[in-house]
Parts: sequence; C-alpha cells; structure tokens
Amino acid sequence: MSSKAESLPLAAPAAHATAGEARNPFRVRGYVIWLIASVLAGTGVGIQAVTVPLFVRDRVSDDHRALAIAAVLVCQNAPAALFALVGGVVADRVERRRILVRTYGVAALVSVGYVVLSSSETRWIWPAFVLSAIVGSAGAFTNPARQSMVPQIVSRAMIQNAAIFGTMAFMATLQFAGPALGGVLVDGPGLSFAFGTEVGLLAAAAMLFARIATDRPIPTGRTVFRDLADGIRYIRGQPTILSMIALGTLPGTLLMGPLTVNLPIFVPDELHRSDKFIGLLFGSMGLGIVLGSVVLASYRFPRRGPLVLLSIVYGGMIALFSLSPSVWVAMPAMVIMGATGPAIFINFVVALIQEHTDPRLMGRVMSVYGLSFTSSLPIGFGQAALTSTLFGPACR
Repeated sequence: MSSKAESLPLAAPAAHATAGEARNPFRVRGYVIWLIASVLAGTGVGIQAVTVPLFVRDRVSDDHRALAIAAVLVCQNAPAALFALVGGVVADRVERRRILVRTYGVAALVSVGYVVLSSSETRWIWPAFVLSAIVGSAGAFTNPARQSMVPQIVSRAMIQNAAIFGTMAFMATLQFAGPALGGVLVDGPGLSFAFGTEVGLLAAAAMLFARIATDRPIPTGRTVFRDLADGIRYIRGQPTILSMIALGTLPGTLLMGPLTVNLPIFVPDELHRSDKFIGLLFGSMGLGIVLGSVVLASYRFPRRGPLVLLSIVYGGMIALFSLSPSVWVAMPAMVIMGATGPAIFINFVVALIQEHTDPRLMGRVMSVYGLSFTSSLPIGFGQAALTSTLFGPACR
C-alpha cells in the first residue's frame, strides 16, 4: 500500500502558500474524496432518520407511537454507546478505511432488510429493533474512524477548516439533505423506495472511503484494554479535551433526542401536514447548520470557548419551535436554531478536540466524545416519549 505522502501529495502546502491557501483543505485530494464520501454517508443515514420512525409509527396504535419510536431509537443508540470506546481503540489499531468500508457495507445491508420488510407490508415492528441494534453497533466503529481520519489527511494548519467543512457536510446531509429527501421520497415513490435509496448511498460511500490511503497504525504491543486505559488516562490529563467531551452530553439530551421522537408526531398532530414536512423541518435545521458553518469557516475566531457555551443557550430555541402555529413559522425557527446552536457547537467542539489531541490517540479520543453524545440520546428519547405521551408532542 502506498504511504500518505505518495497517496496525498498535496497534504503539505508549499512554503510560498498564502495563509488562506495553507488553511485550505480542498488542496488535498484525499480530503475531497473523504468529504464526498461523508456527504453520501450522511445523506443515507439522514434518510434513515425519517424512514425508520415512520416504519414504526405506521405499525402501532396512536397511543403507543412515541414509546415505540423512542424504543427503536434506544435500540440503535444503546449498542453504539456500549461499543463506542472499543470502536475508538480499533480506529487506532486498524487502517481506518477498512473499518469504514465494512461498517457502511453493513449499514447498506440493513437497509436492504428494511426494503424487504416495507415491501411486504408486514405489521411486525420487532425486526426494526434488531436492525437498529446492528446499525448502532456498526456506528460505534464508523464514527471514530471517519472523524479521526482527517488529521491523517491534512496538515495541522488545515485542521480547523477541514473539521468545519467536514462536519458541515456530514451534519448538513444528516440533518438537511437526507431527511428532506427521505420525506419527499416517502410521500412520493414510497417507503420502500426511500430505503432502497439508502442502500445505494451507503454502498457508494463505502466504495469511496476504500480509495483513501493513510498511514497504517503502528502496533502498540498492548491489549485492546490497555490501549483503552491509556486513552482514558490521556483524556483525564487534558482539561480542554475533557471539558469539550463533558459538553458533548448536552445536544442529545436537550435537542436531538426530543426532536427525533416528537417530530414524526408533532407534524401530523399539531401542524396537520404530511410526512414530507417531517423531512423538511429536519432539513431546515440542517440548512441552518450549513449557513452557520460557512460563517465559521470564513473567519478565524481567537476565542471559541465562549461561543460554544453561547450555542447551548441558543439551542434552547426548541421550546419556541414547539409553539409554532404553522409549518411556515416552524421552518425558519429551525433554520435559526441550526445556525445558532448545532453549527457553532459541533464545529468548534470537534475542531478544538482534534487540534489538542495526539494523532496516535485520535480514534480513542473521538470515540469518547462520540460516547458522550450517544449516551445522552436515550435520556432525550426517554423524556420526549414520557412528555409526549402525557402532554402531547408540543407539551403546551
């Protein structure tokens, strides 16, 4: 296999490059391929954020919709939390593209299963719990490998913009293009076609990730658990990384958990709109993330910590969103929420972690950060299911 220098000849900018060029990750061919693959993967996973809850919602009684949707989401996130730390160790021990090819290949096969189930018009929902657990288990290995790949592809000066554009691309497709496309496809060709689209996107992402060659990890000679313990000790000694990981618990608890459970119920019950508007509302927040990320990449902020804290306060706009009298008020509210909340929080937190982490431990650190978010989602799902069942999706 070729080395990073041979595969990615533009990874180190020329000595005469301007400051702007030195921070431009698009000069690196490997990064461009990584970004396109991330867009395809994010779109496929984003479609699934709409299709799976709708698959479950339409197969249970109205009284059990929120609980059933929350349960299938917990089944997906529980294995992701369980295997998250191991996934980070594996990302530091195994070539990352091999991990991504296999995990996105598994995700594509799971979507094939959903195609079969939705085409057969079955009323069973238990297969969704099994398939969600498989996807969650694969995701525990996917996310650390994908995120920790960036510092191996670009120079240190490029990391912030590479992280911002990479996060923007993945989150925008995960929260914007994917859900919006999913809602339109479900309303048009149907649920089976939407699941089939997932298959094609995830398989294409796997094939693109296979084309990115990076340095092979250097064996440590230790067991998996010794490597994991080394990673945790390293994090404990890094106050900046530790604080960013602690903050990572907030988005799942306060924003994404409640939205994912309530939106498929809030749209038909409160806004009286069809399923495509579920995707469009998710997409509106994704659009806000894109717009906010473009601004963040255009300026170099000397102090990013205060902005991260401020973004948590703005993320509380979900309470105002629940008071929207119509979908035309709800969509701009979601755009504002995405631009002032997740765009700032996710981009700067990831950039700060990657800038302050030893590349040899990047997979383990990113997996702990992913665990902080993933483990908080069931709390958000649970409180959303309880409040929606007792008081309705708007909680008015």
